[in-house]
Amino acid sequence: MYLKGKKISVFIPVYENSNLLEELLEELTKDSYENKEIFVTIDKPNEKSLEVAKKYENKANFTLNEQRRGKVDALNSAVEISEGEVLVFLDSDVKIGSNEFLAVIEREINGVDILDIKKEIVRDSFIPRMVNYEYVSSNFGNYLYSKLIKKCFAINGVAFAIKREAFEEVGGFSKVLSEDLDIAVKTLLKNCQFKFTDKVAVCTKAPSNWRSWFTQRKRWGIGTGLWIKNHWRDLIKYVAKYPHVAIPSIIILFPTLMPITLNYVFSNFLDYKIFSFVLMLLATQLSFLIPILSSASMALVLFASLVNFFISFLLFSALFYSASRKLKLHFNFLEFLIYYFFYQPLAFFTLIVGIITPFLSSKYKVDWKV
Repeated sequence: MYLKGKKISVFIPVYENSNLLEELLEELTKDSYENKEIFVTIDKPNEKSLEVAKKYENKANFTLNEQRRGKVDALNSAVEISEGEVLVFLDSDVKIGSNEFLAVIEREINGVDILDIKKEIVRDSFIPRMVNYEYVSSNFGNYLYSKLIKKCFAINGVAFAIKREAFEEVGGFSKVLSEDLDIAVKTLLKNCQFKFTDKVAVCTKAPSNWRSWFTQRKRWGIGTGLWIKNHWRDLIKYVAKYPHVAIPSIIILFPTLMPITLNYVFSNFLDYKIFSFVLMLLATQLSFLIPILSSASMALVLFASLVNFFISFLLFSALFYSASRKLKLHFNFLEFLIYYFFYQPLAFFTLIVGIITPFLSSKYKVDWKV
């Protein structure tokens, strides 16, 4: 039993119910770290979540709200009545799978202010298998931040820990759509020390159907857009200060950017420009060759694009394979092929649409309460 160490407060927000809530509470209450307290806030609880609350009422602190208060209010209110020196925030749909989960967090957060925890995906259908590679990239990006500068621009709110002193210094969670991104920026501006740990992990579920996926990505996109809109000056400042970490992290998060960038670079190669100029000159002088020359020019563009995608795919395959091996995450070449050429472009452009939405209009709707 871990009787000593900092007191840890664990916070779990729930909307209506989570199929994994009971399992998560079982794991946490049996965790060998004894100096802990658990807070569960359930908005609009249903019959199942009420049963879970009754079962664990002597082992955790439950707040049951008849109306939907929202994640931010739920978490900030729970922190106010807690006593822990270390605050651990977990989504209700995660598995921790370790009876030393909290002890590792207590050790890993020593010397830093905010701790990101490795996330894995329950790979039980096609969409989660694709989302797995998004988590490879986000985990690896924060790993780079942790190792190189000990600061971070963003954090995944599925599971992370922060010292109470730092949480209070930044004013807790702000009432924004992406409260996890927001608190990461606020800790960055306060020069808080960041660390990513793969010594312990959580396993979370991803949407299992496209409708739920698009709903989630719409919320993520709009939330990211608002985050950028609120913090763009600070983000530009720190990207300029840490380009050696920020740019690689952005690229690995959005592999679609690489072939686009390569197309731009290759299109400015001297040989390519000369060839295009020759084609244009011949077309103006020999009008009967226009169809042939146009086809040749289009073929050149198509060929260059295919080469760029192929080169980019090989580079990212090697990168994701290495990152997966480093962080002990799943990698399958065929899955990654589908992810790179089909899923990731769809995810990228869906996110971009969401990001630009709040810049174009304030009239947007998301199925989420702040």
